[in-house]
Amino acid sequence: MKIPWKFFAALAAGFVLVMGFYATRFFLILGVPTESSRWCSEIYEKKRLAAEKITAPKLLLVGGSGTLFGLSATEIQKQTGFPTINYGTSAALDTDYILSRVRQVAKPGDTVLLCLEYELYVHGKLDRATATDIFIDYILSRDPAYFYSLSPLEKWNVFMTISSQRVKQGLNNRRRPERRADTNIYGSVYDSKFINEWGDQMNHSLASRPASVKISDIQRKLVFGDGLPEHPAGFEVITSFCEWARANHIRVLATFPNICQRPEYNQPPSQQTAKTITDFFTSLDVPVLGDYTESILPPDQFYDTLYHLTDEASIVRTQRLLKHLAPYLKNGNRQN
Repeated sequence: MKIPWKFFAALAAGFVLVMGFYATRFFLILGVPTESSRWCSEIYEKKRLAAEKITAPKLLLVGGSGTLFGLSATEIQKQTGFPTINYGTSAALDTDYILSRVRQVAKPGDTVLLCLEYELYVHGKLDRATATDIFIDYILSRDPAYFYSLSPLEKWNVFMTISSQRVKQGLNNRRRPERRADTNIYGSVYDSKFINEWGDQMNHSLASRPASVKISDIQRKLVFGDGLPEHPAGFEVITSFCEWARANHIRVLATFPNICQRPEYNQPPSQQTAKTITDFFTSLDVPVLGDYTESILPPDQFYDTLYHLTDEASIVRTQRLLKHLAPYLKNGNRQN
């Protein structure tokens, strides 16, 4: 039996109407804040303002929360006199976005130290396989300009990734904004009031470590233990950033993120991961500071995750890093 063309026309019209309905709901929630995205938004703003106050060449420590909790800009500036801002936030925001925020504050003569979590090397442009709910929530509620800057495919990935529950939440917040919670959903330490004038995290001493933290969680295995894929997606994004930095007379350095020790991190897959990262940066003429083994630390030096050091441990780790970093800061406005 021949199916009449009107059937297909009605089917197409129905599809357009349904997609139009969902697209309208989607665009109505752009720029509508959520409580879950507040912490990242507030600390980014605090760090941005701190960075923009500095008129001399400065050092930006860049990465996710492993940088936020694991390195001390305060200690670096204290020891070297070089203006330093800890620009670490959350690795859940992904490689491309983290580096896009650095482009907004880095100026000619600055130095950027990349201390990227290992997962960030395998995350490139925004795609449905790697985009986290935290990232989607953040860019839709706090940075719609970034969404509009994405390619058509990336915009489509966001549109297809967002859950109906998140859309409903956004629409509800548009009508009646969420009340600010007294405690961040991630825990009491995750509050912008605990970010100091150098962008460092405060209030994460060993004595204040939550009793609920389990060593088994801190010692969870990372992609570092399995090795990187043959063509890590993050390499393309990082290469683009380094080329931009060079064109703008911004020096880029790299080092390894702090992780909790496990026996397999001394095995060939991990050694190959470190070598692959080192060779990658070397090919970009980006110096890699220190050996990866210097950043593998015992469980008692971590605060609440396998990337977050205690305050005391971050100072010791920073002092160790300074042996490699300090020579590059003696002539901060001179590019390699």
